[in-house]
Amino acid sequence: MLASLRFAVVLAAGLVTAATIGKLVPHIPWLASTFDTSLGLAGLLVSAVMVPGALVGWVLGGVVDRFGAKRVAIGGIGLHAAASFCLPYATSFGTLAALRVIEGIGYSLLIVGATVLVVGVSAARRRALALSVWSSFAPIGFALGQWAAAGVGGGDRLAEIGHVHAALLAGAAVALALLFPPDAPARGTAVSRPVRSALSYPPALRAAGAFGCATAVLLSAVALTPLVLAPAAGLSVAETARLTALAALPGIIGRFGSGWLLDRALAPLAVFASASVIGTASLVGCLLAPIPLALALVFFACFQICIGALPGVLSAMLPHVAPTPAQLGTVTGMSNQTANLGNLIGPPLVLSVFAAAGPGAASMVLVAAVALGLAAIGNVAVFRAARV
Repeated sequence: MLASLRFAVVLAAGLVTAATIGKLVPHIPWLASTFDTSLGLAGLLVSAVMVPGALVGWVLGGVVDRFGAKRVAIGGIGLHAAASFCLPYATSFGTLAALRVIEGIGYSLLIVGATVLVVGVSAARRRALALSVWSSFAPIGFALGQWAAAGVGGGDRLAEIGHVHAALLAGAAVALALLFPPDAPARGTAVSRPVRSALSYPPALRAAGAFGCATAVLLSAVALTPLVLAPAAGLSVAETARLTALAALPGIIGRFGSGWLLDRALAPLAVFASASVIGTASLVGCLLAPIPLALALVFFACFQICIGALPGVLSAMLPHVAPTPAQLGTVTGMSNQTANLGNLIGPPLVLSVFAAAGPGAASMVLVAAVALGLAAIGNVAVFRAARV
């Protein structure tokens, strides 16, 4: 019972923290107008949270391994709460961007520390399911943050958003502090030593690369699909985007389902292979087949379920690709780093092809990227060697 409660608290902390990615999305036009900048630059305020993890994710993971998961998770969520509270008082675009980067540091520290905490509170026979369910914190938290922020009115309510979010984060930090036992004393090993060791460990590198591929294709598909489907459906891009956003929600089923299957002793490769074949075929049907919008959305939902299972599989594999259990934080940080890089790089590349060559070429590029990414993931040796 206590283990389940601890897991629920960690998951809640992840959801509240991930809400920071979406909380500014509905207010991008207001931010651009208020700070006299372009929509593109205002949009960078959304992705700024991912920059620290994308640049120094493995270093942050090394901090977790040295100082302890609970200690770093609480420190990260506290830093995040402080930056969120200060966000409404920013008087310039630069200050606002800096606060978003600070939020990103706290976000990454909490996510890596919380992943290690999930491993610690999960029984070995349920660890795959726990990690797969935990991997759903990002898409669910993003959606919750966006929906909640959209419901409070105009951008002039930014103070309300920042302060409520800070209060929720503080509450999560208190719950973590009360429910989890103290970490072991910090080790004297320099942070750089486990980082260097993990960077030279092939299974950890392959798994990190796989995370980057999976997140890049998922977010690229979310960005491209409304642009491709809107003309044929006779709808605006905004209307189609709302429909595809709803169709993407079942992707959470893939995360949960992958953990459920792995918990029943199915090999990761079997789960991966089935999801890959069905998911790729569904994306082809959605983007390239001349079918009604309703059927295209069904195909898109199927793609999200199947390809969404891959982060669940990869999350379940993390304890198996760390050189030692004491380096799980470093390996998790590496995977968080490549996931953030995939989110930052994938959509702009695909949308650039769309702008230059049209929807057909962009669709084919995305399908090819999915195929190449899946091939890279499928060739990770650990899938054949490890059993969760």
